[in-house]
Amino acid sequence: MNRSDFDLSSYFLVLNTAEMKFLFLVAVLAMAVTLIKGYTDEEQWRDFKRKHQLNYNIPSDNGREDRKRKTLFLDSKKKLKEESKVQMSFFQQLNAFSVMRPVEKQRFLGVNASLVPSDRFMESIKDEFQIKDSLPLSLDYRYDSCLTPVRNQGSCGSCWAFSAITPLEFSRCKNINAPVVLSEQQLVDCDTTNYGCNGGWYVTAWTYLQQGSGSVKRTLYPYTARKGTCRSNNSAIEARVNTFNYLATKNAPAMQVALQRYGPLAVAMTVINSFYNYAGGVYNDPACDGKAVNHGVVIVGWGVLNGIDFWIVRNTWGHRWGLGGYAFIQRGVNKCGIEEYPAYATAY
Repeated sequence: MNRSDFDLSSYFLVLNTAEMKFLFLVAVLAMAVTLIKGYTDEEQWRDFKRKHQLNYNIPSDNGREDRKRKTLFLDSKKKLKEESKVQMSFFQQLNAFSVMRPVEKQRFLGVNASLVPSDRFMESIKDEFQIKDSLPLSLDYRYDSCLTPVRNQGSCGSCWAFSAITPLEFSRCKNINAPVVLSEQQLVDCDTTNYGCNGGWYVTAWTYLQQGSGSVKRTLYPYTARKGTCRSNNSAIEARVNTFNYLATKNAPAMQVALQRYGPLAVAMTVINSFYNYAGGVYNDPACDGKAVNHGVVIVGWGVLNGIDFWIVRNTWGHRWGLGGYAFIQRGVNKCGIEEYPAYATAY
């Protein structure tokens, strides 16, 4: 994560209500200036493509693809303008997802529904994390030396592999007091209990690694964002799974205790359109509630902003998305199902 990401995400942690209103007014004024200057749709489209390094100029299609993507861009811009009129505690902005079709966006997810445990199973998990002392107001592992930089899964439904690897890297690093970078691609290629770029489940991945040889270094098995032939090398093992388990479902305090004890937690959540456009604040869109989870992420801390409790969530869409690759998601209300399937893992 670069310095600008650090400053932006830290800034949102301390914003008060007055400052949030001020930022909103600044955004409105900027939009007004844009209109006064006569910033045309074509100019906006050109600058958007330049900013996100997009090129749809295919010589053989006479500009058809570019026109289709421009239509998606203008539709997204219109929707964001309409949604900005609704009072919410989070911000949205146009990004690379704004010109993707629904099927293209889905490739950036990756929870396979067939592997998600049943509600009955989750309700049977005992609460082993009792609160003995008062919890701190905030906890933030984003700048811990054992948390590796945010990565990008690309258009491969492998979020499950990233959600499985991050807690293992953190745990192993704490054990040896040195950075550890493990391979998600090993799981995508070799873990036949999951489905590569067609989705999977983080706990199933831990089971595979524990029963197998372990996790290899990322430098020796780099990420390609597509499923390939398994070429696991036992001599390259960097970490092995020690223990893992689910936490009691829908129990935010127990998750906080586990975060303190073990470090980052793997979780699943429901992603809807507004989350693709997330740019800051505490995400609390009610439209994501009560739906099946479809994306694996990692919780790396918690805090409070303008009286709203939130989780600090590490995503796998690169550092350009959200707050340097992270999002603040409302805590304690099972927002987007994020408190339904929490799990921890340790490595040696």
